This record gives sequence, C-alpha cells and structure tokens, in this order.
Amino acid sequence: MARVDYWQYLLDNQGRPLEYTEVRVYLAGSLTEADIYLDSTFGSITKASAEDLKTDKYGFIQFWIGDRWETEGGYNETQTFKIRWYNAIDGLYEEIDNLYVFTPVRPIVTTDSVKGVPSNKDKDKVISNQQGYNWDTHVDLTLPSGSPHGIAPVDFFQTGQLQSKVISNKLGYQMWNLAVSASIAPVDVSGAGIYETTISSWETSASGNYYKDIIHSLGNFYPVVELVKSSGQHYSPLLIQSRGVDEVRVWVDDNISSRIVVLG
Repeated sequence: MARVDYWQYLLDNQGRPLEYTEVRVYLAGSLTEADIYLDSTFGSITKASAEDLKTDKYGFIQFWIGDRWETEGGYNETQTFKIRWYNAIDGLYEEIDNLYVFTPVRPIVTTDSVKGVPSNKDKDKVISNQQGYNWDTHVDLTLPSGSPHGIAPVDFFQTGQLQSKVISNKLGYQMWNLAVSASIAPVDVSGAGIYETTISSWETSASGNYYKDIIHSLGNFYPVVELVKSSGQHYSPLLIQSRGVDEVRVWVDDNISSRIVVLG
C-alpha cells in the first residue's frame, strides 16, 4: 500500500499567503468529497471537510491520497481530483480541477493512429498512440519491395547484419540464445525454504482489488511467490509487497481459489 503526497502553497492575487484557509478536496469535476489522509503513514481516512485541513501561516497545505493498494479509501491511478478554497483577501472561491495526483504512465493503443485526441491521453504515455500505431504488426511484416521502407522480418537463426530490418539477424540471434540459455541455467537453491498454502477466499480492499497477507516465516524480505489456480494454471499476481522478513501481501485481480508457493 502507499499514500501519495500532495502539497500546495495558496496565495492571493498579490502573491500573499492565504493563512489558515480551509481547503476542500473533491473528485474531479464534482462536489463529491474525496477520501484523504492527514498523515503519510498513520491514521485512518477522513473526508475532505475535516476542520483541521487548513493552510498554515505560509499558505501551505498538505494531505495524502491512498492508491488502489490501500485496504481503506484507495483510488485507481486514473482518478483525478479537485481542491477548492475561499480566498478571503480577494473575496472569492478558487479551485484547481483535474489534478493528476498519481501521475501514471499508461500503455499505448497500437490500433489508434489519431494524434492529440483527449481520450488518448498521450501526455501520460512514453510515446503517443500515433507513434506506436501498428508497431506490433510492422515488426514481423515483410513489406513489398517497392515500399518506401523495405523492412524485412528478423530471422532469429541467422547471424547476418542487414540494414533492412528493425534489428539485425545477429542481434536477434544473440537475444534468442540468451533467452534459451537463461531458461535452462541451473539455479542454486541450497538452504532455501518453501512455504505452501491454499487460499479459498481473498480479502477485498476499498478500491475493489483482492489481497491476502501470507506469513511464510522464511526470514526473507524478498521471497519468490508462485500462484496456481485450482484448475492448475499458473498466473501472475498484480503486486507483491514485503511486510517484513516473514510476511508478504499478495494482490490479485480475481477472488479465486489459489495455491500459493513461497520460496525463500
């Protein structure tokens, strides 16, 4: 779990601090009060109308918002917020809306070639949708000889260095060999401990995700955790959090019966 820190200096039109001004925190575009924390670690959630949510004599305000891993009052990374306050010096209400508190990096949509559409949220991506358009199909595509690109697919079993490919055969060959050798390389697990348990029902957080605290008693801050569905399929957890040398918190996206194996 984590709480995201937000702070702001509130000033009047002349740049003077707004002292001891009450501040409200809402969900973006509404007057629905958000769940916030008044401390980075301790305490429970409170509504934004708490009387002690005020600026100090320098106009400074600070609060924390729980992420989706919080068991109480957490929000998904896509949630935006609004802060609102009364400027007593200038006699007016002021606000900042659509605040990105979590500042997430979002995946591109490789089937979307339109640039700048607000729904794309290109500013929250490493590259825009337009830059990544059809990348996944172009990598393995043999284009016509008369095309302006002339890009050929990579042959992972050849070592030639050709200029008509996204990466050379040689680099692809080396990468493929590394992947193969890594999968068969021996791993020394001498002295390792194993803890196994079955979870029939997971705990539910306020944001709708599922989690379970696993006390493995292996004396390891970062053990290897493997999840197996009751059907026998392996699957990856959403998040694994160390809660000490003998405990981890495992997050999943579905409340399903699972077998957990911890190696440490």
